[in-house]
Amino acid sequence: MRYLGLLILAFLPMWSLFANDLDAKKDTAGLMDLSIGSNGDDPSISSEMEKFRKSVKASIGLAELLKGADTNYSLQSKALSVQQAKKNHTIAQATFLPTLNLDYTFQNNNRDTQQFKNYNTQIANAKFNLDVFNGFNTINTVKEKSATYRSSIADMEYTRQNIYLQVIQQYYQYFDNVSQLVSLQRKLEQINSDIQRVSKLYNQGLTTIDDLESLKAQGSLSEYQISDIKLSIEQNKLMLEYLTNIDFEALKRNEIGSPVYEIKERQDLTSLKEQIRAQVYQNKQLNFYPTVSVFDTWTYNIQKPAYAYSGLGQLYPTQQNVMGVTVTLKVFDDIGLGLQKQYLKLGQMANEKNLLYKELEQKKDEKLYRKSLEIAKAKIASSEASLKSATISYQNIKKKYDAQLVNFTDYLQALSTKFDAEATYNQSLNNYELQKANYIFYSGQKIQDYIK
Repeated sequence: MRYLGLLILAFLPMWSLFANDLDAKKDTAGLMDLSIGSNGDDPSISSEMEKFRKSVKASIGLAELLKGADTNYSLQSKALSVQQAKKNHTIAQATFLPTLNLDYTFQNNNRDTQQFKNYNTQIANAKFNLDVFNGFNTINTVKEKSATYRSSIADMEYTRQNIYLQVIQQYYQYFDNVSQLVSLQRKLEQINSDIQRVSKLYNQGLTTIDDLESLKAQGSLSEYQISDIKLSIEQNKLMLEYLTNIDFEALKRNEIGSPVYEIKERQDLTSLKEQIRAQVYQNKQLNFYPTVSVFDTWTYNIQKPAYAYSGLGQLYPTQQNVMGVTVTLKVFDDIGLGLQKQYLKLGQMANEKNLLYKELEQKKDEKLYRKSLEIAKAKIASSEASLKSATISYQNIKKKYDAQLVNFTDYLQALSTKFDAEATYNQSLNNYELQKANYIFYSGQKIQDYIK
């Protein structure tokens, strides 16, 4: 019977290890029914996860997920905003060029006069204009658009890093939840074994109904927790597909390189600095300087008025060219212009204070996540020691079980304890990788530089 029990455990289905990974259209009630048997080997969460990964046609790692994240629609939207800002900058540069406009006018005239009651006129004009000086308005407009363009690039890169961080969070939480699921299922197997044993004792009158119902309550609680963790795994999977636009069956676990302890300017701070520069140049566009422009207008009278052929002909030459200089000085706009400049200056000062706040926040975050990395390392060492002790205990119980010195329930309890310890160890490893990503992101470094 003992070996029959082991054989049954060895062949229990594990088709839904990763939520809907094998068939997204299956009923969610049957998801994540992972069972692990010893089949003569030392069972572990990692070995069973690797076995499942190899059983599917394709599995992807963290590098593939981040590559897929580059197709995220939010990131594509930011890329289009960058292109828009670049076009706007080009338009601003084009304002340095002079303007040349051509126009043609046909006019039919009907008058209640004795002479020349009805006649037609046709005129063609070529108008050239060049702004020689406009109070540095054009150059400041170009600088403003240039700063806005750089700000949009930095904002796009910050969005990219933010999406990468979300992918990494869901990625390692995915493995965390799978480890917890296996551990919970081991506990449920142990409880079910205890229920069978206590039921026999109760039927023989050797125990009370309280012991039996207590075990059943624990079993129901474990089933509830298993259902809850299955939902979490499904959520991790859907979030990864949402962030990366990739459908996958299984995941390969990869590690992140150890980060360098240094602070670099985060891209959201770069974007904010460029926004402040844009506000400075926008304010400079409002000035009290005069404007100077040169114009040249050439006129060709294709068809003159009928009366132009009489003594008034000299007033209507066939061709005429007029050149001139226009100087404009705003006299009564000082108050309104001054208020506009104050308005823009206040917005600039608000962003400057926000920038100082964010710079202090980054320094705080760098210290926080550096400490989190140190604590995560310590947790790995502690959980590893616990796992070694649980593994030694399990191996001893297994030997006794093989020698028929302990029952199947004791064997399952030792196995459950080992899985608990391994789940905790896996969580500490995943947490360490997550803290690496947090430090890289908040210190202003690029996550993709540390992906192996």
